Amino acid sequence: MCGGFCDIVRPPETEQMSMQKSLRVGVIGVGNMGLHHARVYSQLDHVILRAVADSDAARAGAVAARFGVNAYTNYCEMLEREQLDAVTVAVPTREHLAVALEVIGRGIALLVEKPLAANFAQAEQITRTAERAGVALAVGHIERFNPAVQELRRRVQNGSLGNISSVIARRVGVMPPQVRDADVIVDLAVHDIDVLNYFFEMTPRVVHATAGYALLTNRYDHAEIFLQYGNAGCFVQVNWITPLKVRTLSVTGDGGHAELNYVTQKLEILESTREREYNNFGEFVVRFGDAQRTVAPIATAEPLRNELLDFTDAVAKRRAPLVTGRVGCEVLRVVERIEESLATP
Repeated sequence: MCGGFCDIVRPPETEQMSMQKSLRVGVIGVGNMGLHHARVYSQLDHVILRAVADSDAARAGAVAARFGVNAYTNYCEMLEREQLDAVTVAVPTREHLAVALEVIGRGIALLVEKPLAANFAQAEQITRTAERAGVALAVGHIERFNPAVQELRRRVQNGSLGNISSVIARRVGVMPPQVRDADVIVDLAVHDIDVLNYFFEMTPRVVHATAGYALLTNRYDHAEIFLQYGNAGCFVQVNWITPLKVRTLSVTGDGGHAELNYVTQKLEILESTREREYNNFGEFVVRFGDAQRTVAPIATAEPLRNELLDFTDAVAKRRAPLVTGRVGCEVLRVVERIEESLATP
């Protein structure tokens, strides 16, 4: 499955192994996200970043030099030489299946950047292969590790917002130049789909969507998605055509309303103050007072760091990570249902 690239080996400037840094990790694919995985791994006390691999020799060498590790253009060569305990797979989505199966075949734990694969069938294949081999598999649905998302989920599930009637998610901005093999649904909407699955602990029973081509001709660059979870209607807007980056989530229940900003990790809560009384005709009416607005106390943290802490701890303790392959499959099954909705006249 590996290509025939020659490898570049750059010995580390200093020996980083210590008793505290016992988990040996590598990163396959060091573009935008892979670079950040390498950065965070290099900062974790219980981890030693041993090597990175990328088909772009210059990029692999630059990232390796930055962190004082070995560089390869052939990831199989890296897996063979470095005796790794775990790796991040951050190659383009179309390559996830081949790379993941190679890693699993060598018995190495892996975190695959979202989405798990190019489609549901491939995601199932990766997940089943990992399960049969007893290899830990995590998927990089990073928003589950956002402290503000975790706090809002807690409030949704403990009923402090009452019965949830609607959720509105907006994830819009300009198109990232590194995304070349996925449309806006696969690249962006998967984040909010996973968050909604996480909040409601189920997949949607109703799926409907519209999408189109505003600036691109071969991939959707905007989509408007309606998902129904139980009695809650959820609207997800994603696009690559808005000149302003917006990452927000609004949740409305009969007991209150929440406004979340993914980027700033700010979570505002508005508690409903309403009373039911009779009017002059003997009918019930509901009167609202001024809402009590509070900002939830959030201990902000980098979601990627939280994600990699969970993954490496799961590998070290031989437990399941928070975001398993099955979670990744569920998200892609919803994406598949969205695509089916778009194909229906």
